[in-house]
Amino acid sequence: PGPVDTGWMTEPLRQEMVRQTPLGRLGTPRDTAHLVDFLCSPEGQWINGQLLMSNGGLA
Repeated sequence: PGPVDTGWMTEPLRQEMVRQTPLGRLGTPRDTAHLVDFLCSPEGQWINGQLLMSNGGLA
C-alpha cells in the first residue's frame, strides 16, 4: 500500500506525504484491510493477476 500511518514516519515526512495525497490524509491499516477483505470476498473472486494501487492517489 501507499503511505500507511502506523507510527514509523517522522513528522516532516508525514506532513509531506499528506500534502502529496489528494485525500489529504495518510492511509490506515483499516484501509488496507478493507481492500484485502474485498479481494477475499465473493465479490472480488473474479479479480486476479492485477496490480491494485492502494495509495489514496499519491502523486
